[in-house]
Amino acid sequence: MILFAAALLLPWCAGAAAPEKGAVPVIFETDMGNDIDDALALDLLYKGMDAGHIRLIGVSLNKRSSTSFEFIDLMNTWYGYPDIPIAYTPRAVDNKDRDYTTPVCELKASDGKPLFKRSRKPGSWEDPVAMYRRLLAAEPDNSVVVVSVGFSGNLAALLASGGDDVSPLTGRELVARKVKYFSVMAGSFGVKKRAEYNVINDIPAARKFFAECPSPIVLTPFEIGKQVVYPGRSIAEDFGWAEHHPMVEAYKAYHEMPYDRPTWDVIATYYVLPHEPSSLTLSIPGRITVDEQGFIFFTPDKAGQHRYITASDRQAGMILGYFLRALPERPLRYMR
Repeated sequence: MILFAAALLLPWCAGAAAPEKGAVPVIFETDMGNDIDDALALDLLYKGMDAGHIRLIGVSLNKRSSTSFEFIDLMNTWYGYPDIPIAYTPRAVDNKDRDYTTPVCELKASDGKPLFKRSRKPGSWEDPVAMYRRLLAAEPDNSVVVVSVGFSGNLAALLASGGDDVSPLTGRELVARKVKYFSVMAGSFGVKKRAEYNVINDIPAARKFFAECPSPIVLTPFEIGKQVVYPGRSIAEDFGWAEHHPMVEAYKAYHEMPYDRPTWDVIATYYVLPHEPSSLTLSIPGRITVDEQGFIFFTPDKAGQHRYITASDRQAGMILGYFLRALPERPLRYMR
């Protein structure tokens, strides 16, 4: 292992620990609705936009759920970014896990109207591959960071896409030219062999993505998310400034309060925002592969473009401290 600070010498990691000139364009690839950490991760991205560190240029949904699309729209609207494009396809992974987006979308104000405003009409989503190609083609080369915290179907479809009116480049060529790196929550490297959730729900797509992705990948594995647990006490006590907060309502709807929750997706998001370099440890370069059962493997390789992050107990405490400061903070629009 080498300390994360050493990664600052690598051009494709140079934007992870300190803001570059101008805001970094980011696309958020999510299975919003399956676990509450997606909602916390999205909050962190809005805070990054408020601070001028990133531009969230698109959100891509890889879970089959129209209420997840609606929830992302109301989050965009509530945080003050209603124009962020949202991509979704009814062909996405269909799983029946616990869902917090539906109860939040169904909340009503005292006048009977939806508690949280929307900016988009139902069904007004963009196709994920079309959105990726449009957004990537419009950005400078080697500039876009993709935070992927769900299934790999949309990314695999992007890699398989051909040239079109937006760009003559194939999907792989477009990713190679435009994407600086992917920050991905997936897999497990623990002592106990585990086929991790984001992988096993679409194994063929995960295998294709890790095998064919031409851009660097930084992996947030299962274990580090379990090390950094967000306390339900913070949800109950630290958001009193907001009468109604969609992320808080989602957290309360996901499980019976109070409960604490691992921060898998939040850490993958934390990686792309300015943070204390010593709070993470980055592995040596290598290659990540996925087998037919959904188990993930890391093979050291000096020429490899894949790395994964770990944290000591001290580092985990630093990350949690960041979350406890950043997540309860008022969004910029509510400071005015």
